Amino acid sequence: MKVSVVLAGLVWPVLAFGQQSYTNADLAKFDVPGAYTNQDLRRLPPLAVQKEPAAKLPSFAPPAAESSPYQESYDGIRYTRDALALELDLELKRVDFSESGFAGDRRSFTPRLGYRARVASLILELEKRIALLDRQMEDLVDQARRSGVRIDQR
Repeated sequence: MKVSVVLAGLVWPVLAFGQQSYTNADLAKFDVPGAYTNQDLRRLPPLAVQKEPAAKLPSFAPPAAESSPYQESYDGIRYTRDALALELDLELKRVDFSESGFAGDRRSFTPRLGYRARVASLILELEKRIALLDRQMEDLVDQARRSGVRIDQR
């Protein structure tokens, strides 16, 4: 009973005052001093519109990229390194999952306990290859610097 009384108390204002809506005919009842009417707006002079831009800007043309053999080699090594780093990250996440409380369902293909021991050699190999590619990238940047070529390392 208390709940229905509380609900009625909450819903009553919405039902009582929610029915009030205004139409265009109700606008004649409102008189706001200083407000513009449509007739006032029609009597205003038209606005000046600029036909052309004040200053012509040059069209944007991206600078031509000079591709050097150093940059191409660096990009290739970097793509390979990024792929190996992504694979390493995936394997480390799978190892973390295998050691969590969610691992152990025999019906799924997710790794189970003991996965770390099975992929330890793969993780070590991926870490080694990433370190070697990092070293190759550093050497390539040094060679390019000595040749006077700048490499974009982004």
